Amino acid sequence: MAEEVKPVEPPVAAATEVEPTKTENVESPTPDQPVETAVAAPVTAPEAEGTTAASRADEAKVEETPVAEAAPALPELTNLKWGPISDKLAAIYRRLPGILEKSKHSEVYGVQLTYVEGPAEPAFATLLILQKFLRANSDDLEKAVDQLTATLAWRAEKKPLESLAAEHDRSAYEGLGYVQVLPKAAEVAGPGEVLTWNIYGSVTDYKKTFANLDSFLSWRVALMEAAIDKLDLQNATVPIPNFNQGADPYQIIQVHDYLNVSFLRMDADAKAASKATIAVFRDFYPEMLSRKFFVNVPLLMGWLYKATTLVLPEATVKKFRVLSYGKELAAELGDAIPEVYGGKGVKEVKELGDPVRLSAAPAEEAEAKTEAPAAPAATATQETAAAPPADA
Repeated sequence: MAEEVKPVEPPVAAATEVEPTKTENVESPTPDQPVETAVAAPVTAPEAEGTTAASRADEAKVEETPVAEAAPALPELTNLKWGPISDKLAAIYRRLPGILEKSKHSEVYGVQLTYVEGPAEPAFATLLILQKFLRANSDDLEKAVDQLTATLAWRAEKKPLESLAAEHDRSAYEGLGYVQVLPKAAEVAGPGEVLTWNIYGSVTDYKKTFANLDSFLSWRVALMEAAIDKLDLQNATVPIPNFNQGADPYQIIQVHDYLNVSFLRMDADAKAASKATIAVFRDFYPEMLSRKFFVNVPLLMGWLYKATTLVLPEATVKKFRVLSYGKELAAELGDAIPEVYGGKGVKEVKELGDPVRLSAAPAEEAEAKTEAPAAPAATATQETAAAPPADA
């Protein structure tokens, strides 16, 4: 599925501009005309009879045009941990009060956005979130403000953190998603890489999983929020580089496993879920995707990749990789991933545990699971289910 779910501050008054002194238009010389440097002496009009020095002084006072004083320069924003704060980041920060007032919400990805008047340092975590929205919009300030405002309004309405805390239907979503934190190299800045596993071969009832779009989006958003929680943005200490000046260390890797999934047809409910999920992640989770891997995808099914790329930005598509065999993934992500993907971690991905709360399984269902013999593994080309969404 895409990541993008199952199913955004007041402008600081600009310095007062002083209107430039108006001058008479002088015709520019042509290239063949010499530029004369001599200046003609001004012609002084004869004084009217009876004019005194005092009256001339009074007239001068009246004729003086007052010049507006420039407003004091805005104080420089500083944060010792962040380092130099770019003009664009400072600009969006100063518009934060207006953004918060308009959206009536202040939380993004577990971070409470705050604005402090005066010389106090902006909160590091607030700068982190604002930088993500700037980078997602190629440093276009107005677009970043619009997306942040929309994201805050969406979070106020949909309450994704409540989705993370809530229970979801085990019979519909068990085994479909996991979160893992990969160890990081000592020289790498930021947290360890966070990875979400999307196991679509575990879908047993497409109607139950995808037909209720609101329920699916709630679960899929909860899975994303569980992964974001592992980034611990509220306590981050490594700044995000400015646009085009380095990688964002606070992003998520996604793996979409299609083992045992049929690509011969597309379930209508799954297709609708895919479209809705892509839209949610694209609009409200900017700069959250690091890399995406489609694994166990039959060689002949490149259409899945192509179809997904048609609705996503080029910068996002460049992060995609299609692998025909799951065990190829270890060469990309290292030995910490599960053995089934060529790593040396836990044997099966399900051993990572459910990151999203699921309802308790009925006693008879749990008993049946322990007694039922394991079903033989199907191949990636068997028609065991319709292809699920490839969310961004």
